[in-house]
Amino acid sequence: MYRKAAVYLLNDPLVALDAHVGQHIFNQVIRPGRLLQETAQILLTHAFHILPQTDWIMVLADGAIVEMGSYQELLHKKGLS
Repeated sequence: MYRKAAVYLLNDPLVALDAHVGQHIFNQVIRPGRLLQETAQILLTHAFHILPQTDWIMVLADGAIVEMGSYQELLHKKGLS
């Protein structure tokens, strides 16, 4: 976040943080309406608990997109088995 950019690619930035610190960073920086509010953000993560707070989700398997949609849309599809 040292430079202003139109697009941020975030490669699992929360993975090395404990849950409390990771949630704080997400809430203050990444979450809609916060520090990066007027930018496009592409977030690669394994943190499933933040998915309800995202705009769009793409699920990858073996390097290919296998599902995409909002959190609610993907919940209704019941996902990959």
